[in-house]
Amino acid sequence: MLPAWSNEYSVHNETIDAEHRKLFELAHRVEVAANKAANRSELKDILAEFFNYMRVHFAHEEEYMKSIGYPELSNHKEIHKEFTRNVASLVKNSHSINDLKESLLIIARDWLIGHIMQEDKRIEEWNAVQIANNTKAVLDKQTNPSCSLDQKSLSCKLEDKPAVYVYQCHCKIHKVSESTHNKINKIDANVVCKECKYPLQFLRQE
Repeated sequence: MLPAWSNEYSVHNETIDAEHRKLFELAHRVEVAANKAANRSELKDILAEFFNYMRVHFAHEEEYMKSIGYPELSNHKEIHKEFTRNVASLVKNSHSINDLKESLLIIARDWLIGHIMQEDKRIEEWNAVQIANNTKAVLDKQTNPSCSLDQKSLSCKLEDKPAVYVYQCHCKIHKVSESTHNKINKIDANVVCKECKYPLQFLRQE
C-alpha cells in the first residue's frame, strides 16, 4: 500500500508541496485502478493525467532549484529526464492489462514516491542549511558594531546601506525594500509574482 502524504515529505515550499500532494493523490488512484477490474482505456486515461502532471511538476521543480541556487540542479534534471524515459518505455512494453497495471504500480510506488522521498528531500535539506547560514550571518551583522574606533577612516557601509529583503517564486529572485517587505507582511493573503503567479516566499534579509 502506498504511503499517504505527510509533512515528513515536505520540502517547505508551498507550491512544490502542493504539487507533491497532487502526485500522491494520483499515485493512490493508480493503486486503486490497478487492484480492481479496470479496462485498458481507463488505465491509459489515469496514466495520461499522471504523466502530464508529472512533467509539469518536474519543470516547476527545476525552476525552483534554479531560483535557490541548488548545486545539484544538473544532476536532478538528468534524473527527471531518465524518469520520463523509463515511464514511456515501461508503458510501451506493457502488452496486456495486467502488464499495464504492474507498470503503473512500479511508476507510482517505486519511482515517483521514491523520488520525492529521497531526491526531493535532499533539496529541502540543502536549502535549510543555506537559510540557517543566512540567518546566522544576519544575526552576526546585528550583534557586531558596523564601525569600530579603529575604523574611523572607513565609511560605515552597513549603516549607510538600506536593508534589502529577498523573496523567491518559481521564476526568479525578488529583492524588495524594507517598506515593501513591511507591506507584504501586513497583507493577509499571499502576494504572488506578476509573471509566474506563484506566491512569494521570504528567504532572507541582506
